[in-house]
Amino acid sequence: MTQFQKGNLSAFEELIRKYETSVINTIYRYTNDRAEAEDLSQEVFIRVFKSKETYRPTCPFRYWLFTILTNLCLNKIRDTKRHHTFSIFNKDENRELNIEDTRNKSVSDNFKQTELQIAVRQALDSLPTNQKMVVILNKYEELSYEEIGQSMKLSVSAVKSLLFRARENLKDKLKGEIIL
Repeated sequence: MTQFQKGNLSAFEELIRKYETSVINTIYRYTNDRAEAEDLSQEVFIRVFKSKETYRPTCPFRYWLFTILTNLCLNKIRDTKRHHTFSIFNKDENRELNIEDTRNKSVSDNFKQTELQIAVRQALDSLPTNQKMVVILNKYEELSYEEIGQSMKLSVSAVKSLLFRARENLKDKLKGEIIL
């Protein structure tokens, strides 16, 4: 990022190559819409481009990037107030589910696994906005509490509290689901 700040455009292209997949997947987990995730990821990188002067090397670039991503997702959801549904027939969504190799499983086992993944996805989608983002950043992006706090402008204790409430909500919503 410091090279890009100095005017090296190929450094910006390298940042895009390095982080694009992670950014798209994180946004996709939040929106459940592959096309919207791709559009919003472009917006994230446009904001990085436009805000290059505000980046300070004291903060790792990844945290700064995820702050932009988080703010964009939260603003987008608040602005549109749309609720996305999950369809087992969308190829992009099934790819994102990371469905395991089915050659060594029975049809019944495969169906149960897919059914459980759908239930988890729907439970995650039903969480309040901040709880959903905390779970995504912690579980899928493997950010620490401190990193999540920086990205979402929250204290570590607030992140822990949100994550605790999110887990409790998920437990309640998934009660009765068969765990394979």
